[in-house]
Amino acid sequence: MKLKYELSQLALKDAESIWQYTAEKWSVKQANIYYKQIFEEIDFICKNPLCGKSIKEIKEQHRSKFVNVHMIIYKVHENKILIDRILHQKMDIDNQVNE
Repeated sequence: MKLKYELSQLALKDAESIWQYTAEKWSVKQANIYYKQIFEEIDFICKNPLCGKSIKEIKEQHRSKFVNVHMIIYKVHENKILIDRILHQKMDIDNQVNE
């Protein structure tokens, strides 16, 4: 069964920032490709909710799943995937997730 997902305001801002950075650094075409990959990974999570690694030591009930150099931080809640953040692997995940 495929679950639906919901993006937090921070995750939406993260996705927009990733697109903007990629477009400026490489190209709009590459930004669109990467943006699509992120949402394909979210779709995969919706089909396989437990595929991500538990990060309970950082945030209770949350999991993380990588797509290239970014980490999708999410939790399963009442038959829905809640996407909290989409963060670069070099970011201070602890502080970013617990804002």
